[in-house]
Amino acid sequence: METFDVGRLTDFDFEAVCKDLLELEFGVQLEIFTSGPDGGVDLRHMQGDDPALIVQCKHFHRSGRAKLLAHMRKAEAPKLAHLKPGRYVLATSVELSRAAKDKLYEMLQPFVRSPSDIYGKDDIDALLRKHDQVVRRHLRLWLTSASVLNSLMSKSIVTRSHALADAVKATLRTYADNGSLGEALRLLDDRHVCVVAGAPGVGKTTLSHVLCAHYASHGYDIIEISEDAEEANALWDPDVPQLFYYDDFLGQTAIDEKLGKNEDGRLISLMQRATNSPNKRFVLTTREYILAQARQRYERLDRHRFDVQTCVLDVADYTYGARASILYNHVSASSLPARTKSIFASPDAYAPIVQHENFNPRVIAATLSEAVAFGTTGKRIATEMVANLNDPGRVWGHIVNHQIGASDTLLLKTQLSFLSGIRMDTLESVWASSGGALRDLHNALKVLDGTMLRSVRHGEVVFVEFHNPSVRDYMRDFISSDHSEMKDFVGRLRLFEQVESLWSMLSSRNAEQVLQALMRCMPELERSAELAFRADTVVVEGHHSAHDNAHRALLCMKLGTAVSSERVHDIGWRSISEHSAISEAWDPQTVQDILSFLGDSKRQDLREFFPQAVDQAAEWIMEFDLPDWRSLSDALDFASLLTDFEKGEEAHEYVVGRMDDYAEWALESWMEHGDGSRYDLTEMEAIFRHYESGDGDLYRLDEEMFAKVRALVEASASSLSAPRTPRRPAPARSTGPTAAEREGVARMMATLTPDAT
Repeated sequence: METFDVGRLTDFDFEAVCKDLLELEFGVQLEIFTSGPDGGVDLRHMQGDDPALIVQCKHFHRSGRAKLLAHMRKAEAPKLAHLKPGRYVLATSVELSRAAKDKLYEMLQPFVRSPSDIYGKDDIDALLRKHDQVVRRHLRLWLTSASVLNSLMSKSIVTRSHALADAVKATLRTYADNGSLGEALRLLDDRHVCVVAGAPGVGKTTLSHVLCAHYASHGYDIIEISEDAEEANALWDPDVPQLFYYDDFLGQTAIDEKLGKNEDGRLISLMQRATNSPNKRFVLTTREYILAQARQRYERLDRHRFDVQTCVLDVADYTYGARASILYNHVSASSLPARTKSIFASPDAYAPIVQHENFNPRVIAATLSEAVAFGTTGKRIATEMVANLNDPGRVWGHIVNHQIGASDTLLLKTQLSFLSGIRMDTLESVWASSGGALRDLHNALKVLDGTMLRSVRHGEVVFVEFHNPSVRDYMRDFISSDHSEMKDFVGRLRLFEQVESLWSMLSSRNAEQVLQALMRCMPELERSAELAFRADTVVVEGHHSAHDNAHRALLCMKLGTAVSSERVHDIGWRSISEHSAISEAWDPQTVQDILSFLGDSKRQDLREFFPQAVDQAAEWIMEFDLPDWRSLSDALDFASLLTDFEKGEEAHEYVVGRMDDYAEWALESWMEHGDGSRYDLTEMEAIFRHYESGDGDLYRLDEEMFAKVRALVEASASSLSAPRTPRRPAPARSTGPTAAEREGVARMMATLTPDAT
């Protein structure tokens, strides 16, 4: 007879299971309430003016029968006397004897109709056997059923690896489905082979353990491979359903743990053999970059169609609810004191973790393990967890320092030298300019693509970018903490876009460390800055600001000032003072920033140049393309700052005249075309505000025409805002968790409070 270890369920899981069971049993819909100080209500059904049906779920499996009875007498019975429900039902994970039920029935009268309204563990097991759809609906319930747990202790598993059976059972306590289980099961059903790949700490082994449990419960023997594919061949039994599990089948490192002689061929043969055998399954795990390295080195692996057998785990795909469940399950299953666990019931504690851009299950598990080992308590645990997520070195450090080659590391540093994604052809050019072989670049990209980097196609163009923000964070820390790495990094900069990226590092969280590292490699920085300033621009995800010599000049002056290098500073200064860089500006803000920099400079030659720079800025305003009202307004704001200078006053008058001309054209267009004019409502309303506020001189326009067009615009705007026949709205783009998702997560996390059950 099937039994279920409901004691292994979390408080939240137990409540959700009870809700589903009792809804089926009673034939009513039950409301579920946020756990915590619930006033005696977990689930409720109300109909009209009838007294409510109230259900409480008491997950006291650790506390036991005596504490449950004491709690019900002291805490819950008084609440019932106050609530006066029409019917009260108690569901508990505690095993209840007949005597215990009678005691509970007596203390909870008259609200409990009969002892049958008190459901102990055995009663819940019976309901689960009756309503097997509930078991299928709740993954954790199914995973902790007796059939699954007993199958994990089968002779074939224990004799080969008792540790694996223990590890799988431990995994089942913390597993939270993120959507990958369904994909992996589909691959195993269709192709009989599933390679689980992903970044460190993302959950590859966890998913594989769940797959082992699934197939064990369906009668498969689990064969763990620890050395090579020949182990599987030796234990292959054509008459017995078998799942072969090979964790880190290519090794945990890609340099020192290469495949043995002919192992690549044996692996491919084993995978093909499993594919052709209806009662065999083969689960393998690896890090994506290691698989890429192996395929480069071994021709037979490279020819194999891994893509159709691979389930890739990516934290970026995990939903808000999935992330919260991962955190909740780890906290709930830990041996932390209940009061410490309750810290995570607060959104202030869990939200920064769940929504962290570097969210990583391994970091969460490691932080909690450290807290248990070292007795960390209170809010400090949540703070430490966020700090660990902020420290990408936990995840990426071992890879970069021990597992990938020099070309792979160089590619990561090259990517760091750009603010965002870089075109593949640009990457190849940069690589070649540093003396690198393109073959090494392409091999490195194959190793890193999908783990630390990713390639993204925009139309016909492929861009390469960091796969996860934590990789950029780690690489920045990596080079700034090692003088030789920073020296090499700076010495390879050849494009101004790379200098921009370097400048951005001086605004990062470890800006002081970056600054000190830069100042120790001044010759390389000065040489690279000179080369980069003269380099052609490249496209970085549509960003073209490095085309602009004024922008380049300003950045060099700022960078030179920051690192105390007159040589770098004067690259920009010469461009402004000798080559009129201001006249080449693309953006008014750049020109304003240059004027501010010159005016605030401690150098006399820069301050003396300021009036000349104002004249250049004024000329720039009068020559700059001002195609619409917004650009005219921005130009007016800028010119207003220059009116203390003769040329600045001239620029101001020029812009005012341009605005008057533009306003007249817009008014005439509306008089002729109405709301069919090319000047839209928003622009017209901005024109009206300008003149009616006194910023513009209304007397310079045709006042009668101004008034008529004002009325036309108001009428058109009114018709647009009038009620219309309702239309089905377009679905909004998701910008984060919905209110329902947040509410569900809050309800789940609240069960971590000591008085929640």
